[in-house]
Amino acid sequence: MMKKISVLLALLTLFVADVAMAAGAVVTSLSGVVNVQTGSAAPRILRVGDEVAQGDTVVTSANSSVVMKFDDGQIAALTANSRMQVSAYSYDPPTQRGNILLSLVVGGMRAITGFIGHNQPNSVRFRAATATIGIRGSDGMIVTDGTNVSVTVTEGAFTFTFAGETITIPAGSGAFGANGQITPGTAQEVFNKLPANFQSAIGGLEGLTNAINQAIQQGPQGQQGQNPPGTPGPNVPPGGTGGGSASSR
Repeated sequence: MMKKISVLLALLTLFVADVAMAAGAVVTSLSGVVNVQTGSAAPRILRVGDEVAQGDTVVTSANSSVVMKFDDGQIAALTANSRMQVSAYSYDPPTQRGNILLSLVVGGMRAITGFIGHNQPNSVRFRAATATIGIRGSDGMIVTDGTNVSVTVTEGAFTFTFAGETITIPAGSGAFGANGQITPGTAQEVFNKLPANFQSAIGGLEGLTNAINQAIQQGPQGQQGQNPPGTPGPNVPPGGTGGGSASSR
């Protein structure tokens, strides 16, 4: 009997640990039509309050957007005509540690790191087209057309590796990776040189500033929650000067 109880307790412990590490995000704001697809299942409509988990792919339609907040406080906001997959996400609340890999196939995303990014910067990564983005700060924006990638930085300093070259992007600066080379500069200088579709995506992310600020002040399920140290407050600047860092593989 005691052996059976021990086995049951062990299984229960594993189940609880697995649930804790199988965390995800909740939709805090949404406009237009946004779909989510799990594996090969049929896409389904996302609504505010719905959950997004590891393996899910979120797709925004034209004139649509979505803001998601993960259990560790990580924010991911997508502008119109974007496609992003939650390639990996795990979070252990007691230790405030875990792993994040978000893959932006196309479109624009603003990312603000949570507890995982604060405690384990190397455990937060983003992919954009053929680039891999490593966070060395707390607030950034990424735009890709599926081939080229633009990066600008609001807080912290990020590294950007593209076509075998690596640079460090400080806050207020950015870079555009295209045609096998990097063009760095201030956030405004980079913006001025971007193609029209990139500028449009950045404008869409700027329009999500209020929704992002509201998500920062909420817990994952919409309740007031604790924010990670260094998380931007309600007066965080628009995403037009925010960014991340990228390294190609």
